[in-house]
This record gives sequence, structure tokens and C-alpha cells, in this order.
Amino acid sequence: MKRATIADLAAEPFDILVIGGGIYGMMTAREAALRGLRVALVERADFGGATSHNSLKVMHGGIRYVQHLDPGRLRASARERAFWQAAAPQLVHPMEFIIPLFGHGVRGPAAFAAAAALYTVASAGLRGPGYGGTGVVSARTACARLGDLAPAGLTGGGVWRDGQIEDINRLHMSVLRSAFDAGAILSNHVEAVALTREGDAITGARMRGVFTGDEGTVRAGVTVCCSGAATARLADGAIPGAARRFPGFARATNLVIDRPAEATAKGVVSRGRSDAIVDRGGRMFFLTPWQGRTIIGTHESPAPDATARDPVDIRHFLAEISEAAPALALAAQDVLWVHQGLIPADVDDGPNRVRRMTRGTLIDHAEADGVGGLISVVGVKYTTARLIAERAITRAGRQLDTQPADPAVSFRTSLPEVAPALVDTGSDRVLEARMRDAFEKEMAMTLADAIIRRTNLAECGDLDDCDSVLKDRVLRAAAKVQAWDDRRVAQERDTLDRALSEAAPMNGRHPGIVKK
Repeated sequence: MKRATIADLAAEPFDILVIGGGIYGMMTAREAALRGLRVALVERADFGGATSHNSLKVMHGGIRYVQHLDPGRLRASARERAFWQAAAPQLVHPMEFIIPLFGHGVRGPAAFAAAAALYTVASAGLRGPGYGGTGVVSARTACARLGDLAPAGLTGGGVWRDGQIEDINRLHMSVLRSAFDAGAILSNHVEAVALTREGDAITGARMRGVFTGDEGTVRAGVTVCCSGAATARLADGAIPGAARRFPGFARATNLVIDRPAEATAKGVVSRGRSDAIVDRGGRMFFLTPWQGRTIIGTHESPAPDATARDPVDIRHFLAEISEAAPALALAAQDVLWVHQGLIPADVDDGPNRVRRMTRGTLIDHAEADGVGGLISVVGVKYTTARLIAERAITRAGRQLDTQPADPAVSFRTSLPEVAPALVDTGSDRVLEARMRDAFEKEMAMTLADAIIRRTNLAECGDLDDCDSVLKDRVLRAAAKVQAWDDRRVAQERDTLDRALSEAAPMNGRHPGIVKK
């Protein structure tokens, strides 16, 4: 994949300009390209490097929407989970979940069995292969499967299957490759400074290279803004008052901990209230196996200043998990990697301060504000990114006065396989080849891009084992490929060190890179 320059972007108009390279932006660019539109995708940092990277790595099939009494979203989630598994079976596969059940009311086996039956009926024909088996197991079986995490007094266990993302970085590269192969123009580390407007129409955006400082204006018939918390600011800058239409945001935290992975994802019940309409008695946290480690998530907290990272939340999360699952005996040094990002949420000053939104935001500003050429998207679920992209591009086609190709094309099109993230760290030749691929074929621009989001040398490794020798070898390999001088090498080392420290702020030691 070739990264576009600002000069490339500014050379001629596009049908669609997508701002924001998270999963919603990537899928929107793919959707537009597959449907025959000329599209550009820009991202101010690295593709998939914010909230999309910082997730629990689960494709949700919608069982939680039984509690929310929302069959429409249940069916959409089941269908989209099936899309991901069919499109990328090497990266998305079924994984079993189990939660403890209590008593004989809404938290008990009978209530869950009823919910499971409703889910099975509502999702019939949509779930895809490997997602059966939703139901209830006995208290004895639940205790055996939950092991040390089994709470006292459980009366059964609820079981189902959802999708696990084996390697989210590879999945992002696969989506980008799909968009690129269909004709999309891609550029990361390019910031959309402001939208441009002529009369009652948004005509594109002014761009600035984050590292180069060069500027240019990208013209487009429709701009689709998928830049998370920045979307409201961009819209409001061109359409005063538009920001009132956007949701608030909360900070979501998932922790990779120093515990070996198990075959089943296990739920533990906190003492915090659930955000479901049918409150089953407490927010559920899950211990999910991933890359030989365990991820715990998801903890949510207010983020009024839209700051994506805060170590205070990590301490609060550890305290809550320790109370809910004392058998884990977690301490700060057990946290190997911290995933934090911003999610749309209602935040108030009540006892349940954060209520995660179940509905995304898709605003066609031609209808909402009388200003054409702009569609804003704020997504709530990774799983349904393709579906929301389909809807956004269908609306964009109406503004372009054209009929993009069959929207089902994106559902039917598989994602291409891309290079594996694992590398043989014992070979300098292999390290150099992997860095060459990252920079020349996968649009990495920094060492942090290459190590954190083009390989898994950092985030799933034993970060307590700081291997500065390996880090130096990887840096030398990247410097050779990119012909960096000593000043750039020092800059890249500092930037990587900050990124790694930010991702593991609790253990008091500088994280390193794991040997494979």
C-alpha cells in the first residue's frame, strides 16, 4: 500500500473524503471504494491507533440487547459478527463466554434461559457458523468452568459464544488493504485542520502534514467525518451550533494482565450498577483470553475533557476488579498493557455516572442543518462498523446525485490476508525485512507505528522483561530501511519510549519488547 502525500490528496476532487482512520473511517473508505466512488481517507495519527486499537478484541453478536429490549440491534449485531468471521476467518473466530447466575429472579438461570431462547429465535439465520450453544449450565458446571472466579451462592451459569479478534492490528491492515485494492487513496499522520465551506455546502477540508508541516486543501463532493471526539469540533467549526447534536464521551479501559489465557472468557460481577434497562444486578467485567495473555474489560469513567488516557482510571479499575474477583490477587505490576479510548456515552452525576450508548450517531447535515456535503458518524460498536459505513455512503450517494453500486457488495467481499505480525526476533535479516514491509507496504511512518501497530512485539509481550538489546536491534533495522540519521534515530527512540510508557504506566518500570 502506498501512502498518499498532501499533494496527491489536493491534486483533484474526490467523491468522498473520509476524515478519521479508526475502524469506522476505514470501513467507510472501503465501502465507498467497493461501490465505485473515488475516495480518500486521512488520519491525523496512525490508522486504528486510538479507540479502535484499544478494545477488548471481541465481536459482539448482540446478546446484551436482550437486556436492552432492542431486537433490531440484536439482529444487526449477529449479522455483522457473521460478516467479520466470513470475511476474515483467519482473524475472527468463535469464543465461549460464561457468567455466574444468582438466585431465581432476573439474575437467575430461568431468566437467562428465557433471554437465551429469545436471542436464539431473534438471531435465527444470522449468527453464522460456530455461534450456537446459548443457554444455561448447572451450578456445579458453572463452578467448574469459572474456577477460582466462581462467586459464592451462584445457582447456575449463562453461556454463549461471541467472536474473538485474534490480532486487531492485522485486521486493520486487512481492511485498509481491501480499501486500497478497491481504489481508495490513504494517508496517515495528516490532520484535517478545518472543513471548508462554500455557501450552504461543505466542499472538503484543509489538511496539514503532522511531520512535514505542508498544507493543502482536499476537495470532495461529500465529506464523511469519523474522527471520534474530534468530529463535533470539526462540524461546529463549519456549521456553528452543530456540536449540540453530538454525544458526550467516556473513557473506556481494558487491561492486559500477567495471567495465562484460558479457553473461555469468564464474567465477574462488580458492585457497580448495570446500564441495561433490565438490570441484572451489576456491571459485568470479562476476563478474555488473547495472545497467550488475559484482557479484563471494560471499565468506563467520565471524560469531560475528552482525554483518552488517565492512570487514575486504571487504579480505580484494579480496585473494582479486586473487590469483584479477589482470587486474581491483582497488583499494579500485573498490568502489562493498558488499552484506553473514548466511547460515546451519557454521563451524569448520579450513582451510575456513565451509561454506554447503544445507538450510534449518524448525522446528515443537509437534513439536520441545511448544509450539504457533510455526514458525521460517531460509532458505538466495532462490530457494526461495516453496517454504519453502508448507511453513510448510501446517504452520501443521495447528496452526490448518484447511485453507488449495490450496498451488499461490502458484505459479500472478503478481506485479503496480510503479513503475520509475528517475527523471528533472533534474526537481524528477518527484523529488517519486517521493518521494510511495515514502512514500505503498510504505511508506518514512525517506529511506534511499526512496533505497536504493525507487529505484536510490544502489546502482548512480557513487558516486565525489558529487552533493550532487542529494542536497539529493531531500531537499527528501521533506521537502515528508512535511512534515518542519528538525530532521527534519537527522536524515534524517545517517541517509542513515551508510547510504551504510556501504555504500561502502572508497573513503575519501562516496558520492553518481548522475544518471540
